[in-house]
Amino acid sequence: MSAVRSTPTPADGTRLCSLCRCRLSRYNREDVCSGCSRDNRQTARSVPTDIWQLPDVRQAMVNREFGRMCQLIREHAGIRQDDIAAITGLSQPFLSMLESGTRKLTNIDKIIELLDGLQAPPELTGPILRPRTHHQPRTSAPTALSPY
Repeated sequence: MSAVRSTPTPADGTRLCSLCRCRLSRYNREDVCSGCSRDNRQTARSVPTDIWQLPDVRQAMVNREFGRMCQLIREHAGIRQDDIAAITGLSQPFLSMLESGTRKLTNIDKIIELLDGLQAPPELTGPILRPRTHHQPRTSAPTALSPY
């Protein structure tokens, strides 16, 4: 929340946004309107790494409850669904449905996309849910063929 500054008010007592001078809602306790607040907000580019140490986030990840996991991450990190969408590549409407339980995340590519964007630690995801990089072999090293 932004600090409360003295915002000049017109003669009728309404408060104005300190940035764009539009009329503030009587329910808005801030000194800026929601539009200016959104514009001035720094969009999250990553999830704090310590978020994965929280027991409820870890449990949701272990249980593969991706909607619950996203919701907990947002709540603990103080970020919006738009922020999660920006860092994962998934759409905000899809994330909303995922969190509400309306949709389930079953596509392995989308799961990998989500976990990679959230920078989930490998000890929680396991090797199958991590994106392959070009230096990781697809299979084990080839063995010598038997001459028989």
